[in-house]
Amino acid sequence: MKIGLVQINNSFPDTYFPYSVGCLQAYVQKYSSFVGEWEFLLPVFKRMSVHNAVKGLLSADIVCFSLYTWNKNMSAEIMRGLKKRKPNILVVAGGPQIPGFLPSDPKRTERFLKQYPYLDMVCHLEGEQSFQAILENAFGDWRRIPSISFLGQDGNVVSTPIAPRLPQEKIYELPSPYLEGVFDPLIKANPESKWVVLWETNRGCPFSCTFCDWGSLVANKVFKFKMERLKRELEWIAQHNIEFVFCADANFAIFERDIELAQYAAEMRARYGYPKALSVQNAKNASERVFTAQYVLAKAGLNKGVTLAFQSRDLRVLDNVARKNISL
Repeated sequence: MKIGLVQINNSFPDTYFPYSVGCLQAYVQKYSSFVGEWEFLLPVFKRMSVHNAVKGLLSADIVCFSLYTWNKNMSAEIMRGLKKRKPNILVVAGGPQIPGFLPSDPKRTERFLKQYPYLDMVCHLEGEQSFQAILENAFGDWRRIPSISFLGQDGNVVSTPIAPRLPQEKIYELPSPYLEGVFDPLIKANPESKWVVLWETNRGCPFSCTFCDWGSLVANKVFKFKMERLKRELEWIAQHNIEFVFCADANFAIFERDIELAQYAAEMRARYGYPKALSVQNAKNASERVFTAQYVLAKAGLNKGVTLAFQSRDLRVLDNVARKNISL
């Protein structure tokens, strides 16, 4: 069975690795007993003509899309083209653009699926466990797959129970797409490309700010990846001459160990000359730890600018946007 993965990112001019779908592929390659039966095509990772994208994916039996605001429309046209050319292809989508993950809000998901009739199934929240179940049950009983929604034969939405969040011990064992070689064929096939790394040191956000789809979607405990993995990733980044790293943490320096990670990034810069920039989103509460982490990055030449958090001082506003838990 052939599997296509699509995560269309922008270029500035360097191009982001398709980290989300890379994580999914790395997970099933490590944990599924059926992986020998699957062949992963090279992912579609950048903007191109819809015709060329469809042409490159037509050999797949399943195509999975990671959707966000900057790629939803183009991805939808690729889905449409695939279904037109190959009606029996299974089209799946996940990512932040998928609405209505709450059982109490099925109508938003139903409207989304009816708006995109060439989309067979959507996946909610963390994707690793669902992705494995989708591949293992793609042409069987979809009700065995957790955290998905689809339209039943009667046209009504069917949503399966949301899978429990991966616990800390499982987060520790999640494989890195960089270290597992998931992107090696992509690098080899695109020798002219310069890459940007998305780097995840932890997962989750403890805040639930109404205007933010980061915390308001999950508002949960923050789980950490192992330091050994993170340091190996920084070394991989440096050895592959990656200039820009975008840290995907919601609150960098929320943990004491983040200073050590900043120091290790600085060490890699001094030893290899890379990376040249490490962009982070600071923890929301001002603290000495945040300042120290930024100082380490700035001293190493890795800091190209500091993000500042600013909020209203009107208590009614803070109450309305669920932001009163962050002190003034």
